[in-house]
Amino acid sequence: MNGRPTLSVVIPTFNRPDYLCSTVRQVLEQRFTDCEVCVIDQSPSRVAETQATRLAAEFPDSRLRYYWLEARGAPNAKNEGIARAQGEIILFIDDDVILLSPDFLAAHVDCYADFAVGGVGGRVVERRIRPNARRTVSRVTRGGRTVENLLGQSSCTLESVKGANMSFRASVFDRVGGFDRRYTGTALLEEADLASRVTRAGWKLVFEPRAELLHLSVPTGGVRVGDEQRTEWFRFRSTAYYVAKNRGLLGLLPFAATFGMIAAWRAVRWQSPRALPILAQAAREGFRTAKLEPDDVIPQRPAFDQPLPGSKAPAQARAGCAIRT
Repeated sequence: MNGRPTLSVVIPTFNRPDYLCSTVRQVLEQRFTDCEVCVIDQSPSRVAETQATRLAAEFPDSRLRYYWLEARGAPNAKNEGIARAQGEIILFIDDDVILLSPDFLAAHVDCYADFAVGGVGGRVVERRIRPNARRTVSRVTRGGRTVENLLGQSSCTLESVKGANMSFRASVFDRVGGFDRRYTGTALLEEADLASRVTRAGWKLVFEPRAELLHLSVPTGGVRVGDEQRTEWFRFRSTAYYVAKNRGLLGLLPFAATFGMIAAWRAVRWQSPRALPILAQAAREGFRTAKLEPDDVIPQRPAFDQPLPGSKAPAQARAGCAIRT
């Protein structure tokens, strides 16, 4: 591959070595080859060293880049991927997916022949989550609920995209910034937040059914934060932050009505009256966070690369796989 690639595939990962290797293999076997693959690993250093060595041994391909980050967080990993990506289009996929077409990458790239397109959401077959809408849609309601069905067979415009299968023009990030690191924990709605900025800037988002994958939603690793109650805490916090940031005062009443009912139902389901004040506190934290400046600045590309923890030489290249931090 000479010069700037058309496509950069960014794969954030955390503690999923077997699934990651499977995903990387599928990407490298795609018919579209004008690409680079950037693995952004936030696993503990010992796991990362083993994982880097394994990737280099299994995939002697100069298109593969591996980076280890000590700081964790899904938005942070994606922003670091953007900083290192060289492609004109940047595609983000999860580390636990199965690509359902040998032309998955090409399907994303083809959409950008329309210069009005700023981002693309692909078809997502969920292993564990059922669609909650009949037609093809991805959006956040006035009350803050995510409404999503990405199983359609026809192209259409979208309001938002799904993090497991989404791409953007690289120039989009120069205009609107990157993913907001203030979406912590499960990072729920980080992609909806970015999508809102992209559409406000005048680009359109489109759904491309040919860019199809199966999302395995592995129950460990990734952005998992523990039990259901902890996950719900981050849902309330992130949604409150999204609503306050993107909709202001007009969004507070619909959010309070919708999530007040959700909190009451959770208290009944968990048989825990304490759920109400705990989830209310999560929402308050989201509202307080919205008073701060967004943390969506893309970091500068490092002037030089440093070795993985425990390694002795910087920028080790093993069998064609460039190993970076």
